[in-house]
Amino acid sequence: MWKLLIAEDETTIRKGLRFAADWEAYAIHKIEEAEDGEIALEMASELKPHILFVDINMPFLNGLELMEQLRKNLPDAIFIVISGYDEFGYAQQALKLGAFDYIIKPVNKDELKKTVKRAVEHLEKNSRSKRLALQLEGNKPLLKEKFLQNWSTGLLSAEEVNEQLQLLGIEFEGNIGMSVFKVVRGIDDGGAERYWSDSLIIFSLKNIIKHILNAYPNVELFEDQSGNIVVLVPDVNMEQLLTQNREIKESAEKFLSKVIVCGENMFHDYLSFPQHYTRLITEIKAFKSLSPMVLLAKNYIDQHYYEHSISLKEVAGIVQVSPTYLSKQIKNELGVSFIHYLTKVRINKALLLIKDPYLKIYEVADMVGYSTQHYFCSAFKKVVGISPMVYKSGVKSND
Repeated sequence: MWKLLIAEDETTIRKGLRFAADWEAYAIHKIEEAEDGEIALEMASELKPHILFVDINMPFLNGLELMEQLRKNLPDAIFIVISGYDEFGYAQQALKLGAFDYIIKPVNKDELKKTVKRAVEHLEKNSRSKRLALQLEGNKPLLKEKFLQNWSTGLLSAEEVNEQLQLLGIEFEGNIGMSVFKVVRGIDDGGAERYWSDSLIIFSLKNIIKHILNAYPNVELFEDQSGNIVVLVPDVNMEQLLTQNREIKESAEKFLSKVIVCGENMFHDYLSFPQHYTRLITEIKAFKSLSPMVLLAKNYIDQHYYEHSISLKEVAGIVQVSPTYLSKQIKNELGVSFIHYLTKVRINKALLLIKDPYLKIYEVADMVGYSTQHYFCSAFKKVVGISPMVYKSGVKSND
């Protein structure tokens, strides 16, 4: 299993080292000899030994120079330095270069065997660690998904969360945008009829999300126990998150011919993820109680709230019913009128956007569908109870 190279210019010592022990008992099955440093360098490049006996004082290339050159190509190799009493200073330098150990001439066989035994144990430990690392890397997507599912339940301690984040290489920095996407079963968006299995729907939705969020290297997403796709995007602002989510919904609905509902939020403290997840899931679950017609209408409003011209007549045309009938059903199922629901959606989005210190009030107003700042401020105060400026100041003072 292991390979040994003996680099020693004295023939007697070199042969003595070769036959000093039954090396196969240490799983060393290949042994080569080199009579000077240059030959050792050439042979090591081809043999790639795991263990090297290196004499400090060799012609052409001494032991220290040999170690320096080989360390680049054999970073995991173990160097056991052989030195004379008068070369002890060189042996100390060898240890600084990463030598595993040194043995003083004349070589004591028992000491040599003990040193090799330790070297082989070290190699075996490193080999196991590498195998585990490769196994972890191969299973990392599944392990990440399982961890994120468990974390969302809120049952993991902060210590357990931080340990798993480090182990799995998950990094959350800055503001974290979180989105939850849900495919509504049994309702299509009027596109071409196509049969999709549940697993294929989830697979397709995940691929669409990954493609659109490709510019963000640390995106994490998972499917929860209820079939929702939860997406975490570190270091993103709310404007970017809302824009990307609209693109994801439009692309997914067009491709799948299914209604996709979405909720989003943003937070800074990554340990608060379970609380934000629970809040968004509660919002998503509210869709289940709605009739197909109202659900489609609500979904359209949620997707197009930023358009200044959106109206009851337009939405009624989308769901193919009369404005009067749609207005009545929205009131019955959502508990508010069409205009009140539209206002609620717009102000809720504004509450997310207004936390961005770089956005002006008039910019937020335009982003959520208000043609003037005055109209926006009036609607905001009716819903929230204070003006946008006062709310923004409060957010800033709490940061």
